[in-house]
Amino acid sequence: MKMHSCPYCGCPDVYLADTDGGGRTVACPACGMSGPESVDGDDEEAARGWEILCGRMCRHCNRQLLKKIKELKNEKYLHTE
Repeated sequence: MKMHSCPYCGCPDVYLADTDGGGRTVACPACGMSGPESVDGDDEEAARGWEILCGRMCRHCNRQLLKKIKELKNEKYLHTE
C-alpha cells in the first residue's frame, strides 16, 4: 500500500505503526508526526485517515489542487465562447 509522504516534513518513508490502544496509525520516522488512529486496528482505515490529513495539510497537495482548479476554470471559459 502506497502512502503519501509526510505532510509536515515531506519524508517519503512513512509506515504503519501499532498504537498503545491496540489501533494502527501511519507515522513519520523523521519528524514523529502520526496520523489519525484506526481504533480497531484496520490498516486501510489508518491509511485513509492519513490521506485525508495530507489533503488538508500538505503544501504539495494543496498546490496541485489549486493548479487543477485553475485549469478547470480556464477550460470552462474556453468552452463558453
